[in-house]
Amino acid sequence: MIIREMSLKDLDTVVDLEKELFSDPWSYKSFLHELTNNQISHYFVLENENIIIGYFGFIIVLDECQIYNIAVAKEFQSRGYGKKMIEFIIDFCKKKDVKWIILEVREYNFPALELYMKYGFKKAARIQGYYRHPLEDGILMKLELRE
Repeated sequence: MIIREMSLKDLDTVVDLEKELFSDPWSYKSFLHELTNNQISHYFVLENENIIIGYFGFIIVLDECQIYNIAVAKEFQSRGYGKKMIEFIIDFCKKKDVKWIILEVREYNFPALELYMKYGFKKAARIQGYYRHPLEDGILMKLELRE
């Protein structure tokens, strides 16, 4: 298993995974923008035997990181790959002297909530109607890396 920076050649695979995993997926154009026009974004893929099985992306503004995407292909879920991605993000942010990491997650995505809480993320707020298809509240979660 390796984690490497996402490249333009990865976009078709990433968008296919996005469509498979999410009811309101990001478009090819959205990912393309993040890779080519957003200088504060960081996108990575997770490969197993040269096959992309997951991806994640986040932005860093000053001393805060906001995670935009974390995804693992269905057939590879519950094998610790999500943990590897969270650990990578936390380590990356510590090296950049980030104070906070924030993210939003569906209120009923219990596996994700549990994973984030294992790493010290705390529920900070409920965002009513944040997600569509189906309509669902989002939970804003926050991890403090330094005081």
